[in-house]
This record gives sequence, C-alpha cells and structure tokens, in this order.
Amino acid sequence: MQQTVSVKQRRKLLIVCAEDWSFVSHRIGLGRAALVRGDDVVVACNANEAAAQLRAEGFRVVDVPIARGGLSPLKSLKTIKALACLIRRENPDVIVNIAIQCVVLSAFAGLLVGARRSVNMVTGLGFMFVSNGRKARLVRSVVSVLLWLYARCKSIHVIVQNEDDFTLMRRLGFRESRLSLIRGSGVDVSQFSPSAAGAKSDPRKTAIFVARMLWSKGLAELVEAARILKDRGQDYRILLVGDADPANPDSADEANLVAWQSEGLIEWLGKRRDIADLLRQSDLAVLPSWREGLPKSLLEAAACGLAMVATDVPGCREIVKQDQTGLLVPLRDAPALANAIETLMEDDAKRLELGRNARTMVERELCDAVIIRKTLDVITCEPSSVSVAPSRS
Repeated sequence: MQQTVSVKQRRKLLIVCAEDWSFVSHRIGLGRAALVRGDDVVVACNANEAAAQLRAEGFRVVDVPIARGGLSPLKSLKTIKALACLIRRENPDVIVNIAIQCVVLSAFAGLLVGARRSVNMVTGLGFMFVSNGRKARLVRSVVSVLLWLYARCKSIHVIVQNEDDFTLMRRLGFRESRLSLIRGSGVDVSQFSPSAAGAKSDPRKTAIFVARMLWSKGLAELVEAARILKDRGQDYRILLVGDADPANPDSADEANLVAWQSEGLIEWLGKRRDIADLLRQSDLAVLPSWREGLPKSLLEAAACGLAMVATDVPGCREIVKQDQTGLLVPLRDAPALANAIETLMEDDAKRLELGRNARTMVERELCDAVIIRKTLDVITCEPSSVSVAPSRS
C-alpha cells in the first residue's frame, strides 16, 4: 500500500526543447536534479544521437517534430498538434519549455488542452528580435502578440536571464508573481576550471569564439576584426568552435568558413565535445553577439578563468562587466572589437586579473548549484512565492 501511494505522488515534468543535444549541453544538470528528487522526467525534442544517453540516465525521451527556422506556419501547426497530443496523454504536473521557439509553440499547445502549469525559459529572443528583415519583423509581431496573450494566463510562468528581457516581459503584461529572473543555465565549475600555469600547448595567444556560426552571433564582425588584426601584424589564433546551422536563416555557409580559414583569418574547428579543454588552451573569450539571454559560452569561459570581450547588448553585459571581467564594445563595430582584443592580448596582467574576477563571479553567483536550486524553486513552488526580481545595482 505504501509503495502505491509513493508512485501516485511522484511529480511528472515534461521538458520541451528543440534538440536532444541542446538539452544535454544546457539543461541536463536541471534534469538530473529532478530525477534525483524522484520526479518522472519526460523530454520532448527532436530525438537523435543524444537520446540514447538520456534514456540510459533515466529520462523518458519522446521524439517530437519541433519546428525550427523562423516559425513556418505549417511546421508550427504540426509541432503544436504533436505537443498537444503528448500533453494530453502524459498529463504532466508542470511543463518546462526551453528557448523562445518552444515557449511560443508548447505554451500554446498547453493552453489548447488545459495544461495545469507551464514554466517557460526565455533563454534569449533570437534572430527574430534582432533582425530588421521583413520576415523577422512579421514573426516578431506574432511572437509579441502571443507573449502578450500568455501574460494574461495564470497557468503560464516565465523565466528570463537578463534585466532587459525582464523589463520587456513586464511591458508585455507579465506580473512579477509569474515572472522570474535567473541568470543563465549554470555551469559545472569542477569540469570548467582554469588551466594550470604553463599548460598551453601553442605559444601563440588565442582568442576563442564558441557558438553556432550565425551572423547574429557577430560572426562577420569577428572575421573583420581578425582581418584588421592580421593587417596590423598581430599573429593571434582566432578559433571558431561550433557548427553552421542550415535550418536557421541566420546561418553562415560552410563555404564562408572554409574561405576565411584559407585566408588565414580564423581556424574553424566545427562542433566539438572538448570545450573545456579548448577554453583552457585559450587566452581570451570573444562573443560579439547582437543579443543574448545569458550566453552559455561566456559562462563556461568565465568558469575557466578567461577574460572576455563582448558586445554591450542584453545578455552579454550580464556576465561581461566592463574592466572587471572583460571589455564591452559597441554593437557591429569591428574596429572596436579588434582594439579590445588587442588591448587584452597585449596586457597579460590585466587579462589575467579579469579572468580571475570572472571565475570568482561564477563560483559565487552562476554555478550549477545556485542556478539549478533557483530554477527548481520556480518549477515546483507556487508562482507568488518564488518571484526573482532583478537587482538594481
């Protein structure tokens, strides 16, 4: 009898994300914590190679055709239908939707079938909120209307990663009782840790850019900055780590990346699993993105004790504090980016000091233990008792 009661009381979480690998890279710590707590955790995503690993750890993985690439109406309707059927069948206690695409589609599906509660992680507002193209403006308008609608639904809670997005959601109508600010997805500070002195295998100073190869990540500006630095005679390695993304209209072509590498401007490594080792072999992390939530790549770089150069935009300035953990440069300004990279590459003492400050900040505020605890509080508690308003320093 006691065993039966225990099973009935087990909480069920349905986590919806675009790809199985993105769950592994960004949210597996949260999922593992829920499993340890005894929850039944269902992961709905485009299931590929990483699904086997997730199932081996105790997650139930459901292959769902999550639409990608600009919210195509037909693909979006197919995703909404599949998610609505899944939500009705699983009847989860809480749905956790990760990233804006899943937030928009899965929250809508949940409303259609009367989902009890959804927690929606807006990890950044993506290409649609930074592009001025006609299609992006149309999609942005649709998404804004849907978020306005969601703000009026008591079952929907939103988590954002930076103060700018917090302010935007308040303007759309979300009350602070259903809106939380949690900075980033956390990082394992034991896995991502500084290198020992003298551990670098290449004597050249190295700047590393870890991201999908998207124009909105500042890819063109970084390549132009590399060209400027090369013309100045600076022999820095500029490593690009990440895949092109053909499903994303914002993606560079592989031909571009190969051509830049042939020019000697960058080294494109593609998608890698040894990010921590690559960071420890680097001197500086760079991300000239147009807008972020709180970038995982900079979080991991900071944990490895790297100084950072990034654009002064939402998300990046949550972790890059001017002259404390790195340098901020204006948006889409390749000369300023080149100058900032050169400044820190040529000032070893300052670069190392900023890197130490970055590591300390992550240990105190942004490590897995802190972020997962805050996120689980939002997922499992009543919204009125877990609001996390932004600090105003």
